[in-house]
Amino acid sequence: MRQNAISGMNGDLVTRTATGNDAAAIQRLLRAAMLTYCAESKIKAGMLEAMTESIESVEDRIRNNHCIAVFDGDTAVGTITAGITDTPLRYSFSEKTEQVLKGYAKASYISRFAVIQGLRREGLGIGLMSAIEDYSRQNGCDVMLLHCAAVNKKMTAFYGARGFELIDSENSRGYPRGLFAKRL
Repeated sequence: MRQNAISGMNGDLVTRTATGNDAAAIQRLLRAAMLTYCAESKIKAGMLEAMTESIESVEDRIRNNHCIAVFDGDTAVGTITAGITDTPLRYSFSEKTEQVLKGYAKASYISRFAVIQGLRREGLGIGLMSAIEDYSRQNGCDVMLLHCAAVNKKMTAFYGARGFELIDSENSRGYPRGLFAKRL
């Protein structure tokens, strides 16, 4: 993704593809954003990988996937990551999800989507989702997938407004976790 600037709280926000050097800033953003996500989802913070992962793990995810980050100076204020897979069925956990996913050949899986509290509802998240959708289309994906706490009304409404549909949910992580899909 080419670098671009938009107006931000303290000047210009810069949106660009993240590098390994951004891992610490992205880790801080994810931890802060996931605290809100946990509260809205009624999940204990320790139940989410994003709350406990190391900087090295964040760096590895950046290196092995497509990670977009938005910065206000040195502070990460938004991020989203997508990985591409030729086997969407790897995300299947029930007959219902298998029936849906078997119709797709290539998927992008979205993870670690976060926007700093002070910039929510300003269009930053919509911009990040649009950029990942463009990336997914350019890489031949026919579906985008993500997991979200099924009880998180704000996030499920946000994803629904972007064309994602809840396929099914499961409780393997101790809370109702939905798998959402958007056909491309």
